This record gives sequence, C-alpha cells and structure tokens, in this order.
Amino acid sequence: MSDDQLAQYRQSIDNIDAALIHMLAERFRITQAVGHYKAQAGMPAADPGREAQQVKRLRNLAEEAGLDPEFSEKFLRFIIDEVIHHHERIAEEPS
Repeated sequence: MSDDQLAQYRQSIDNIDAALIHMLAERFRITQAVGHYKAQAGMPAADPGREAQQVKRLRNLAEEAGLDPEFSEKFLRFIIDEVIHHHERIAEEPS
C-alpha cells in the first residue's frame, strides 16, 4: 500500500469523523430542547419505552448496514445516558 493510499483512507476517515461530530452536536441541540420541554411539562428525564424502541430500531439499522448491532447499542446507550443526564440537569435548573 502506498503512502498516498493510506493518506486518502485517513482523509476519508477524518471527513467522516467531522461529519459525526457535527451530527452529534445537532442531535444534542435538539435533545436539549426536548429536555427543556420535558422540564416545563413536568415530564421525567428518562423514557424507558422510547429508549427501548430506539435501541431496537437502531440495532435493526445496524444489521442492515453491516455494522455490529452490539457496538451500535453500546454507542447509542452512551448517547442516551448522556441525554438523560442533560435532561436531569435541566429539570434541576431554577425556573
């Protein structure tokens, strides 16, 4: 493999990483709005039913995409846990 080939692969990886970061930032902007909505409506930070639906849906998507569903679930669980933590902090903020 030439150094040019490796550099091209790495550039592609860097581009994908940048896209992932931007997508996660957008996702968290939206979940912050959800957290404020839930706090105003007196709703709990966590929604186990929704979480289970999302895990199932994304495991299926991972399988269709040829990605390890166990990995995708761990990744999603990390994101969900962080979102819940944000929602709990929002709910604790003074009104």
